[in-house]
Amino acid sequence: MDLGLTGSVVAVTAASRGIGAAVARRFAAEGATVVAASRSAPAVEETATGQVLPVKLDLDDAEATARLVPDAVADHGRLDVLVVNTPGPRLGPFLETTDEDWTRGYDLLLRPAVQLARAGARQMAAQGGGCVVFLTSTWVRQPAPGGVLSSSFRAAIAAMAKQLACEVAPLGVRVVQVMPGATGTDRMRDITAAKSAAYGSTQDEEVAKVVRDIPLGRWASAEEIADTVVFLASPRSSFTTGASLAVDGGAIRSLP
Repeated sequence: MDLGLTGSVVAVTAASRGIGAAVARRFAAEGATVVAASRSAPAVEETATGQVLPVKLDLDDAEATARLVPDAVADHGRLDVLVVNTPGPRLGPFLETTDEDWTRGYDLLLRPAVQLARAGARQMAAQGGGCVVFLTSTWVRQPAPGGVLSSSFRAAIAAMAKQLACEVAPLGVRVVQVMPGATGTDRMRDITAAKSAAYGSTQDEEVAKVVRDIPLGRWASAEEIADTVVFLASPRSSFTTGASLAVDGGAIRSLP
């Protein structure tokens, strides 16, 4: 299926590895020009092939984050899709978190998401259309041990996404949220390693616990998450906005 993305301009953050890198490559395969931003210049340059253009960006840096959208527009004339992907904060129980952990989580997840979405949606409204995609986590709906920082800030992003979708829909801008479940990335390996250390188990045992709770019986690949993101952002999903889609193999069992 032709997703109608040829010639579009896309920006993806945290795009050097894992889901972000897979999303960048998938958009490029559909004919988009992709601005792939990451704090790790060498890593994002490895992602960069053909239509994937690397940009060094540390989301901790508010001034640098604020420049991503205007720089992309200055270089390419427009911005059709913005994928707001933010790194995961420190894992640990709520009672062991510090004020510094919460400040760090805000600077890693929520503040850059607000900055990017605001700039992206303004640009898209001015040009008459576009799509903002927030990559969050199923922890928004089903918290997991040790994930209090991630679930709290990503839940705030989820609420913001819904509000933004309502406000910008009349301006021709769509907003969606994709909530990946367990995915075979370095981040998931870090999560299972942290659980292993906390519970005195092996990492293989923690992986088995995760998989056991997934009806499809396996982790997702980063490419499977990317396929969903790219479809939702494409003109083939033109009547979808305000939606939050869990891509989790059926792990969340609660009703919407």
